[in-house]
Amino acid sequence: MLLKKLEMNGFKSFADKVTVDFVPGMTAVVGPNGSGKSNITEAIRWVLGEQSAKSLRGGRMGDVIFAGSDSRKPINFAEVSLVLENEDHFLPLDYSEIAITRRIYRNGDSEFLINHEQCRLKDIVELFMDSGLGRESFSIISQGKIDEILNSKPEERRTIFEEAAGVLKYKQRKKQAEQKLTETEENLNRVQDILYELEGQLEPLEMQASIAKDYLFQKEELEKYEVSLLATEIGGLETKLEKERDDFAANSQALFKLREKIREEEQHVTEQKRSLTELDEKIDANQQKLLQLAQSLEKLEGERNLQLERKKHSSETEQTHQETLTATTAKITQLEAERKQLLEEKLEKETKLELADRQRKAYERNLAELDNITEDTIENKKSDYIELKHRQTTIHNDVGYIDRQLKQIDARLTRLEQENGDSSKERIARQEEIEATENTLASIRKQLEEQLTTYETNKKELTAAEQSLAQEEGALYKHYQAIEQVKARKETLAELADDYAGFFQGVREVLKAKTEIPGIIGALVELVTIPEHYQTAMEIALNNNAQHIVTKDERAAREAIQYLKTKRAGRATFLPLTTIQPRELPAGTLKQLEANPAFEAVASQIVTHDPSLAPVIQNALGTTILAKDLKGANELAKLVHYRYRIVSLAGDVVNAGGSMTGGATTKGRSSILTRKNELEQLESQLKSLQQQTSQFESSVAAGKVNVQTKREQLEEIRSTGEKLRIQEQEWTSKFSSGRENLERQNHQLKIYDYEKADNLKEKNELEARKQALLTEEATNERLLIEMNEAIETMLADSKIQDSKRTEVLHLLADLKETITAQKVELGYTSTEEARLTDQLNELYQQKQAAEDRLESIQTIRSESRTEEEYTQLIEQTRTDKATCETAAKQLREKRIALQESLTKQEETLQQKNEQSQYYSEQRNKAEVAISRYEVDMQSRINRLQEAYELDFEQAKENILPDVDQEQLRSKVRLLKRSIDELGVVNLGAIEEFERIEERFQFLNGQQEDLLAAKETLFDVMGEMDEEMKIRFEASFEAIQTEFAIVFPELFGGGEAKLVLTEPENLLTTGIDIIVQPPGKKLQNLSLRSGGERALTAIALLFAIIRVRPVPFCILDEVEAALDEANVIRFSRYIKQFESDTQFIVITHRKGTMEEADVLYGVTMQESGVSKLVSVRLEETEELVK
Repeated sequence: MLLKKLEMNGFKSFADKVTVDFVPGMTAVVGPNGSGKSNITEAIRWVLGEQSAKSLRGGRMGDVIFAGSDSRKPINFAEVSLVLENEDHFLPLDYSEIAITRRIYRNGDSEFLINHEQCRLKDIVELFMDSGLGRESFSIISQGKIDEILNSKPEERRTIFEEAAGVLKYKQRKKQAEQKLTETEENLNRVQDILYELEGQLEPLEMQASIAKDYLFQKEELEKYEVSLLATEIGGLETKLEKERDDFAANSQALFKLREKIREEEQHVTEQKRSLTELDEKIDANQQKLLQLAQSLEKLEGERNLQLERKKHSSETEQTHQETLTATTAKITQLEAERKQLLEEKLEKETKLELADRQRKAYERNLAELDNITEDTIENKKSDYIELKHRQTTIHNDVGYIDRQLKQIDARLTRLEQENGDSSKERIARQEEIEATENTLASIRKQLEEQLTTYETNKKELTAAEQSLAQEEGALYKHYQAIEQVKARKETLAELADDYAGFFQGVREVLKAKTEIPGIIGALVELVTIPEHYQTAMEIALNNNAQHIVTKDERAAREAIQYLKTKRAGRATFLPLTTIQPRELPAGTLKQLEANPAFEAVASQIVTHDPSLAPVIQNALGTTILAKDLKGANELAKLVHYRYRIVSLAGDVVNAGGSMTGGATTKGRSSILTRKNELEQLESQLKSLQQQTSQFESSVAAGKVNVQTKREQLEEIRSTGEKLRIQEQEWTSKFSSGRENLERQNHQLKIYDYEKADNLKEKNELEARKQALLTEEATNERLLIEMNEAIETMLADSKIQDSKRTEVLHLLADLKETITAQKVELGYTSTEEARLTDQLNELYQQKQAAEDRLESIQTIRSESRTEEEYTQLIEQTRTDKATCETAAKQLREKRIALQESLTKQEETLQQKNEQSQYYSEQRNKAEVAISRYEVDMQSRINRLQEAYELDFEQAKENILPDVDQEQLRSKVRLLKRSIDELGVVNLGAIEEFERIEERFQFLNGQQEDLLAAKETLFDVMGEMDEEMKIRFEASFEAIQTEFAIVFPELFGGGEAKLVLTEPENLLTTGIDIIVQPPGKKLQNLSLRSGGERALTAIALLFAIIRVRPVPFCILDEVEAALDEANVIRFSRYIKQFESDTQFIVITHRKGTMEEADVLYGVTMQESGVSKLVSVRLEETEELVK
């Protein structure tokens, strides 16, 4: 096979389409650095399937597209085509020439073609695999590849040996086998997961399908019985409806007639009640008038008596005041006359006194001349003595007059005190009478209030007792209903239990035939007792196991299965005690679980059962774990590596394998588990309700007695209160009359008090005046004694008097005596005149007071009625009162008669109302019954239409003969209950179960195929490993032999060898290169110089080619690190392979160029754009500069 040509268009710097033709032998490509000559090598690698942009010196694969230059725009795609001559069919294609093409576009799209036909990148890679021409093969060697061989680890260096050994194909196939194995394992895991899930679905679906079939069967049965029941009930309802309509019409007619009579009676009763009301109003008005007349009579009598007393008192008082006025008037007249006479005498005396005084003065002038003034002093003393003596006389007279006045006042006060005492006693008696009346009235009112309070309290108690009675009666009725409901529920559950409702059809048939099939112990759910706290969790934990049937042995199970087959009665699962194997958690696992706070218990530990059933319980529940909640279930599942089923107390499940089931639970077969407990609870509840009902009955009976007693007490209290109200009215009238009398008495006492105060005032004034006069009299008496002593002394001292003086003195004395007497008389007259004036003033005041009192008495007398008037009024009032009393008696008698008549009519009306109520109730009952029957009948007709699309006529044809309604109803109730017990029925479960079961079987076959494929892949991989070992070992030995020959030929001596780092593991061993150039010691390649290392790598390349010749080999500046001598040796060595291998060499070394058969030059005449040209040898030096 030969490499004919390479076509590039837009690849890297080759913007234009370029074609490189290759010839047998060696073709050299030369050009300066950066001209793009290495892009030819990269183009060949890229078209052969290179996928690393980094290996092509780019950041991404799109970088291989010409990116543009200063003078050119970028282009949108890159294309490389490699044309191979395949006459010898080196490549496994039936073509003599093969064109490999690869394109890439700016948008990232790629195209791959073989001979212009679309293919995959994988197809190209596989085409060249193990041919020595792949993108990673030893046929394409660049300077970087040389460095990689030299610097890589021994394990990485084996790749080129694998290519030479031709094991890459096997390695790739092994890799593909491993991928297939991984995919197979993944598929197997998926299939196993799906199978596990399906297995988890199958059992519930089988159960659901069985339930659905059972549901459909029972649904058909229900339709048969319910249609018959509905048709029978509709017929019965029609009959009842006709009867109730007749009853309704009859009761309506009777009610109409009776209500006409009741209206007439009610009208008559209303008129009588109105008459009774009017009569009550008249009685009240008459009673009020009678009360007013009694009060008026009492008031008039009181006023008359008071008037008489006043008149009597006023007559005596008037006489006294009249006498006083007369006496005072006479006294005033007398005193006025005396005062007038005194005034005349006073004037006369004053005249005489004035004349005597003038004469005295004359004498005194004469005496002054004759005597000294001593005698005058004696005379003056004597004159003062006489004057004071006269004053004492006046005082004595005034005191006598005052004593007489005081005696009169004391007499009046004594009389007033006696009269006041009598009035006070009467007032006290009146006050005591009023207080007694008021106390009696207060007592009556208190009793009335107490009766009212007692009435209200008893009324409330009666209302409360009636309400309590109604509540207790309601509670009693509710208990009656509850008892009926509990009994109905109990009977239903018992019927369900007897009929094994809720069990799968097959299970139910076996349990019903338990007596026919020996060895049947019962369903597992019937044989265990579960605490209520774990009810929900254990329902889920038991799952389908709940309906598994426990048998004594296998024989019983076989007979039961045969029975089901014979009867075509469904399927069931049996648990023979002789074969069932218990399942338990490992002790270590159980210990770990118990240490976790989320762990509740193992399900088998929760249930109570007969010891003989232990293996069955352990088999069903021994590996089911109960957790406190779902989160705890997740923790426990992780702890046991998802190997066991975990159920939370709320009923959520973490299944073995990690799947989770949960959500809201629905009513269904779980009731099988709780039915027994519910029956026991219902029995206990029924006893409790019956006891409570008995208590309520006793309480209701006692309540009725209590209500009746309280009604009687209330009526008695009302009657007593009415009597007390009448007494209150009587005593109120008496109290008002007594208070008026007391007020009149108080008024009279005020008059006495006024008169007494007036007299006391006058007495006090007189006594004060008397006391003043007595005091003055005592003082004057003392002065008189003193003056008399002084005069006697003065007279004793005066002895010498001459005759003239004696005479004058005698004259003067006489005159003075006369004057003194006159003065005394004048003083007495003035005093008397003053006294008379004072007396007159007092008398005038007394006269005015007496006139005022008389006038007041006359006013009172003129304003008061006369005794005749009072007598007439009292008699008239008594007559009116008697008339009112007679009228009141007549009205009361009339009211009693009217009340008796009204009571009789009301009783008659009540009887008719009760009769009307009876007819009304009967009519209402009939009406309600008609409505109920119509609704019931219509609901049944609707039920027929909606549920079964039948009308009544069609339904009648389906009535089952010889089956009564109660049997039909019982059967329908049982079927409905049984259907309800099935819960939410998945009717699609039948089809779904068949589909899942079919899929399960298919996947089960797939699992077996995958397991077989897995084993096959393991076998293939083992065979490939053996083949790779053989090929690698043979190739390695051959390459090592050739390498030992080529190395000294290239180096001109020395030796080299290849060493396996792990000869015991040929599939992964690394390869070390040990060389010893001429004249040097044997060392690892990594310790050699750059030139030695490069030439060693080239020697290894030639050794590989000698062992595994390739059609062409591309060398990209592999000799760059060699000196000129080694370059010549390298290039000449290539010539040895020209007969078998075509070389394309990228170089800028002259020694290599000289050995080339064809030279191509790569230049960049245009910046950024590479161009390929043919050159002659002599031009190469210029070209590579």
